[in-house]
Amino acid sequence: MQPPRSRSNLAAMVRLLLLEDDAVTAGAVASGLAHRGYEVERAADVSTALAAIERIAFDAAILDVMVPGGSGYQVLDALRAKSGGIPILILTARDGVDDRVEGLDRGGDDYLVKPFALVELAARLRALLRRPPTRVEVARVGALEVDLLHRSARHGDTALNLTPKELELLHCLLARAGEVLTRKELLEQVWGYRFDPGTNVVEVHVNRLRRKLEGAGAADCIRTVRGAGYSIDA
Repeated sequence: MQPPRSRSNLAAMVRLLLLEDDAVTAGAVASGLAHRGYEVERAADVSTALAAIERIAFDAAILDVMVPGGSGYQVLDALRAKSGGIPILILTARDGVDDRVEGLDRGGDDYLVKPFALVELAARLRALLRRPPTRVEVARVGALEVDLLHRSARHGDTALNLTPKELELLHCLLARAGEVLTRKELLEQVWGYRFDPGTNVVEVHVNRLRRKLEGAGAADCIRTVRGAGYSIDA
């Protein structure tokens, strides 16, 4: 697999997948980003986007969710399987809190609602590209193990069926075992936010993760430090 190119120059040489079925919107976004130095590959449906993923090692992606031939989340899953932690921005008209939580839960790094300003989209894309690449080493504490490279987690011999964000959340806690991570730190490290999105996304994911760990025999491993954050003891 051809590795993604360096992100040191941000837009310079960045290969970007744009999944958008509205021709006017796609044309405006592609033109605006190309003017800023991005190499934009357009796709108007799921099958075209999946074919592009097989041909090109993308450095970032902008995905609409409601597109012909399926869902943008199918393309997101394919990108995660092939390219790991590349930045993915979800661009959609679905503006409910539940929609935003689902988008982040499914593995999106940011979520922008239509209608939008191109300058904001470009700024969000630059912010995502400034983030360091996703860590791929195995994080392990006791019988708990997360391998971000292979997108897998287990407790002893029991595989854990985690969503992408649950996997990254558990990896973050394991990689800094013994430390108390604040909600702000988790929002930044797992979701890439340097601001509060106005949802209880951290608490929701911690609770879901706890239930799955309990089902695998790892109850009470995530500790809540009242007024501070969350921790896994080393």
